[in-house]
Amino acid sequence: MSISRRSLSLFPRLAVAACALLFGACSVMTPRPVTPISEVVTLSKGDQPDRVVERITSSKTTYALRGSDFGKLADAGVPPKALDALQQTFVNDVDLLTRYWVLGESLGGCVSCYPQPVDLASLANGGNGMADASYVARYTTFAKPQGLPDWVTAIPGGATAPGLTIGEVESMVKAGTPGSEIAARIRASRLHDIIGTAGITQISTHYVAGLSGSELAQLRKDGASDEVVDALQQKFLAEIIEFARIRYQSWGKGPGSMK
Repeated sequence: MSISRRSLSLFPRLAVAACALLFGACSVMTPRPVTPISEVVTLSKGDQPDRVVERITSSKTTYALRGSDFGKLADAGVPPKALDALQQTFVNDVDLLTRYWVLGESLGGCVSCYPQPVDLASLANGGNGMADASYVARYTTFAKPQGLPDWVTAIPGGATAPGLTIGEVESMVKAGTPGSEIAARIRASRLHDIIGTAGITQISTHYVAGLSGSELAQLRKDGASDEVVDALQQKFLAEIIEFARIRYQSWGKGPGSMK
């Protein structure tokens, strides 16, 4: 079978088109740059908190923050609105990663696409507040979503565990209950009223965090130890993961789905 000159003339154009598609795909998969959390702190030194929130949103960088990190950031001058934005973006990513976990999907090896670990102690020495993230994309376990730090757990406790509200934790702190006792109580309980909603005036693909960054910072300011707010954040995220897991399993997809 002979090949016409017209067909031969199409080959270079097809090759160019194929290369364009390949380069386009590569550009999409190019890891986005990570914005160091020190930039959030620096912007917070101004008098425009909305600008800080805009930067957090536009940077597309999510930070894996412990409960005590919010208090430390507040001490560094980060305003409540920005603290809430940091918590919300973290919760959004936890929700997304849980969906991928349930449905058998993944963000692959894109290190910057996962919540970034921080080392806020380095800020005092002029550091950027970031910790080594080289392991993040490789961290895989059947016990929880990929890419979350080792201090996050997907197991919030037994369904019959006693309930506990954020208000009760605040009361124990104000009453002077030892931090170790409060933290133990948090770990042995199930938190109530912490799964937020988007409300009727806001359209969102994620739930609004029922425990905000500014609440955690205020709790620490009111005297809660780092152990207490860290335990609270850990329990809160575990509740979020369990709620999201059941939610996505109810789609009728993934192992253990409810059909």
